[in-house]
Amino acid sequence: MKQYDSDQSDQSSGEEKLVAAVIVPLDKMSEGALEGLIQEFVLREGTDYGQNEVTLQKKNEQIKKRLLAGHIFVVFDPKEQSASIVRKENLPPDILD
Repeated sequence: MKQYDSDQSDQSSGEEKLVAAVIVPLDKMSEGALEGLIQEFVLREGTDYGQNEVTLQKKNEQIKKRLLAGHIFVVFDPKEQSASIVRKENLPPDILD
């Protein structure tokens, strides 16, 4: 798993500390969890692309292909205790090293 650091305040001391966010390998996720993240990502993005509206099912398939191709990633954020799909260009550059 690849990691990158995000700032998190330490409530007890008031100091900043680094918390490692993690790229989650797709083979470590259940199919249901992955499908749920894909659906949440698609609903957040929408499916209306001007004249070419895309069905929800088709968009889900496109996102899964992008995940498998390494254009987007599942990232777990321990600060938020949640996982989300993040575009490659939105990741810190050193996470992919």
